[in-house]
Amino acid sequence: MKRRSVALIAAGAVVVLVAAGFTTWSLTRPTEAQAVGSVPVAISAPVPDDLTIGVIVSLSSAPGEGAEWKDAANGAVVAARRLALGGHPVTVRAVDDKGTVDGARAAAQQLVDDGVSGIVVATSGSHVSGAVEVARTAGVPAVLPYATDGSLAGDGVWLTGPTTDAIGAALPAALKGASSVLLVDAGYGTPTGLSPAAVVPFSAGGDVEAFRAAVAAARGSRPLDAVLVNGPATTQASVVQLLQSEDADLPIVVTPEATSPAFSEALVSAGGTLSTELTTVGAGWSDTVALSSDADGRAMSAFLAGVRVVADDSTATTLFEDRSFASVAGLADSRSHDAAVLLALAAASANSTTPSTVASALSTLSAGAGDGIAGPALDGARSTALVPAIAPLYSADQNLGLRPLSTDTTAPLVWFAGQTD
Repeated sequence: MKRRSVALIAAGAVVVLVAAGFTTWSLTRPTEAQAVGSVPVAISAPVPDDLTIGVIVSLSSAPGEGAEWKDAANGAVVAARRLALGGHPVTVRAVDDKGTVDGARAAAQQLVDDGVSGIVVATSGSHVSGAVEVARTAGVPAVLPYATDGSLAGDGVWLTGPTTDAIGAALPAALKGASSVLLVDAGYGTPTGLSPAAVVPFSAGGDVEAFRAAVAAARGSRPLDAVLVNGPATTQASVVQLLQSEDADLPIVVTPEATSPAFSEALVSAGGTLSTELTTVGAGWSDTVALSSDADGRAMSAFLAGVRVVADDSTATTLFEDRSFASVAGLADSRSHDAAVLLALAAASANSTTPSTVASALSTLSAGAGDGIAGPALDGARSTALVPAIAPLYSADQNLGLRPLSTDTTAPLVWFAGQTD
C-alpha cells in the first residue's frame, strides 16, 4: 500500500487582484476569459492544532473504480495550503486503495489507525463501500466528492456531489426534450427514469466494427435525435471518439464521469477531438464559475489563485510526494478541495480534532462561498450535502488562463452552465 504524509505550512495571507470582465456566458466560446474581484486566498477558519485529514485515492483501478480522479484529488493539497495561509496548518495524509474493496478497507483502516479526524474518499465506484464501512464503524466522518451511490450516505458519511437518482432526473433537461434517444450503455446501464428508443452496448476493448454496425442499425430503424453515453470516463471517451467519426450530426450527452480529467486525456489518446460540444449535468465545479462577478465567482477565483500559489512553489508536491504539484496544477479539482475544507470547517466549528465531535459538528454545518468552499454550497445537515439542483453543463475546449497547465498532461475540458443572456 502506497502512503505518504504531506504537511503544508505557510505564513501570511495572499490577495489576488483580477480584472473585471465577462458577465454573460455563451456557448460560442468567449475570446478572452477574465476572473472577477479581489479575493483572499487564505481560509481563516480557526482550525485546531494538529488536525490531520486523510485522503483515499485510487492510483490504479479497473474502469469506473476511481483512478480517473487520482489527479483531481490534488485539490486537497490546495485546501491544506489555503488553510495554512490562514494561520492554521493542516496535515493531509494520502493512501492508495488500488481501486478494490479490500484495498479501500485497508486504506481507511490505516487512516483510522493514524488518528485522522476525517477522511476524504476521493475515488468512486462500487469499491468505495469498503472505505465507508470502516470509517463508519470507527466513527470517523467521511466525505465523498466523486461517488454517486446515494445508499452510501448517512450515519457519518456525506456525498457532496449528485446521486445517480439526481443525475437521472436532470438528464432530460440535458437532452433538450429529445424524444428518440440512443443510449450507448458503456457499463452503467440505463439512467434512472429514462426510456431510450434504442440501446447499444459498448465495452472497453470490444469489437469496434460491431459497435458501429449496431449504431447504424439503430439509426436505420428509426429517427434518432440524440445520443446518451453512460459509463466510466475512459470508456465514454472511446465511445465519443467513435461517434465523432461516424455520427457527428447527433448531439452527444455524456454522464458526469466525463467531467474527470481522465475523460479528456482518454479522448485525445484515442484520436478524438475536444472541440465537439458535449453536454452533461452537474453543478458549479468548473473553472468557468470564476468568470462570474458574484460570490460564487469570487470563491472559485480564490481556489484558482490557491492553485497558482501552490504551483509556483517549487517545493510543493502532489498528495503522494511523487511529482511536483505544478505537474497536476491543471487537473487539481475544486470538489476534492471542498471536501477537505468541509472537514476542516467542521473541526473548527467543534474546536476539536476528535472524529466523533467533528462528525457531530459537520451534521449541523452549512458552508458556501464565504467560508472557503470553491464550488456549490454544501449542507451537512443532509447526508447528500449538495445544495443546488444539478443542471445541464456544456463543454468547451478552451484555456481560460486561470491556472497553469503542464505540457505533460492534456488540458481537461471546461464546463459552462449555459447561456444567461
